Amino acid sequence: MPDNVIDHLTSPERFGTQTRLAEAAGVRPHTISEKRHTNSLTHAQMRRILAVAPKMGVVIGPDDFFPGVIDEAEPANDTSSHSEAA
Repeated sequence: MPDNVIDHLTSPERFGTQTRLAEAAGVRPHTISEKRHTNSLTHAQMRRILAVAPKMGVVIGPDDFFPGVIDEAEPANDTSSHSEAA
């Protein structure tokens, strides 16, 4: 999985092109091209993409905005390695 959010979202399994992603985000394709270089989207763009994606036949979730990060992160509530005496 690519670590760039735009590359991830424009993969064939998701939006496929920057133009379709731009449509979902409510911005021009040039804006998505710029966002690719900064590897970022605004919160408003993320919310709009999440809302519009199902209407475009794209299945995504919040984890898709953090490619390579969520998969590598440890669970927040993982206490298996810590033992406490009762």
